[in-house]
Amino acid sequence: MELIHHEVQEGQLCAQHCLNTLLQCPVFDAVQLASIAQQLDSEEDTRMAEGSAEEYSKYSNQPSGNMDDSGFFSVQVIMRALEVYGLTAKHWSHPDLVQARRHPAENFSAFICNLNQHWFTIRKIGLQWFNIDSCKSGPTLISDTYLEVYLKQVELEGYTIFVVLGTLPECQADAPLLTCPLNPSLYNSTKSKKSGMPKAVSVKKVETESVEEIRRKRLAKLCGDSSCSSTNDTSVPSQETVIKSPSHDSVDLCNADEELQRAIAMSLMDS
Repeated sequence: MELIHHEVQEGQLCAQHCLNTLLQCPVFDAVQLASIAQQLDSEEDTRMAEGSAEEYSKYSNQPSGNMDDSGFFSVQVIMRALEVYGLTAKHWSHPDLVQARRHPAENFSAFICNLNQHWFTIRKIGLQWFNIDSCKSGPTLISDTYLEVYLKQVELEGYTIFVVLGTLPECQADAPLLTCPLNPSLYNSTKSKKSGMPKAVSVKKVETESVEEIRRKRLAKLCGDSSCSSTNDTSVPSQETVIKSPSHDSVDLCNADEELQRAIAMSLMDS
């Protein structure tokens, strides 16, 4: 079973990576996001054309603010992409979120963070929080108690934080991590020995057919076509339940024996 979906940074495509790790599936590519950006440009062009000729002339001579050749996409592109899945995002400081911000681990399910042209995702999988940043070698585990402190740290570093609102699509990692969550104490105890993160799916190239199938099923689900939805395996994961890469290398997560549990925690980190 594939678990945490992580994409390694390619060019300036961090907005694409951020969306895909948020949705835990490679549903967006640069071509699709460019199409959204062009649609936004067209809408802006129409609005500007309604103004004065001088203002429109200045506007028309400027490059797109929604994308560029490096692979950068604006916050507007990301917000429009989220709408495809019935999601929205509000700024962390929005007045509607004042009460909920006091207990972020309990009240939210995901965040997207932006600094200059870099985007990354923080989201809950199972009952645990992960920082899934394409500039890192894999996801990092964040405890519930540390999440609030971490968000403040990210904000102090200059990042803009958006709270993702709505129901996230089903994630294949949820059920296994609900049954066999990572042990934070073991993870932290081995952190000083190995600087790394829980191993995850690192994606650079994905089979086109499998991605299209995933898109078809998810879009069908949004339209209410249950016949196209895949059947989820809700059985209790055995000791063979794993976090694995596309080559099917696996790491055992579910042994109650303390020594094996420790070995598992260490193996979940990049050397």
